[in-house]
Amino acid sequence: MAAIKIWEVPGVTVPKPNERVLKVLFSPNVGNKELTLLVSLIYPHSTTGLHTHDVDEYMYIASGHGVAISEDGEEVEVHPDMLVYAPAGVKHEMKNTSDETLKLICVYVPALRASGYFEEAEKKAKEFLSDKI
Repeated sequence: MAAIKIWEVPGVTVPKPNERVLKVLFSPNVGNKELTLLVSLIYPHSTTGLHTHDVDEYMYIASGHGVAISEDGEEVEVHPDMLVYAPAGVKHEMKNTSDETLKLICVYVPALRASGYFEEAEKKAKEFLSDKI
């Protein structure tokens, strides 16, 4: 069994206009070959920007409030204890509409291929978590 103190895991800050912190907890290079699990901390009034992945993404809203936006412009308000599903290839965006941090627990199945800021976060997590998982 492993217990991870998420607040201690180093993350990577994505700069404005999509300012947020990405913290990888599990990935093919960090303790799990089947999926990727990361925490995304979206700053107040910031956004992920419209994007897509080549795998399914499940986003659990742990805290904060915002809006999930689909590629066709549909908007759904999100609040704690909700789950948003973005199938592979579907453009989506999470926007923080509040004055508090929007905390997402994101699971990618199958595992997400690391690149960009995510790849940087994965490297930091691998070093930090190597003796914990």
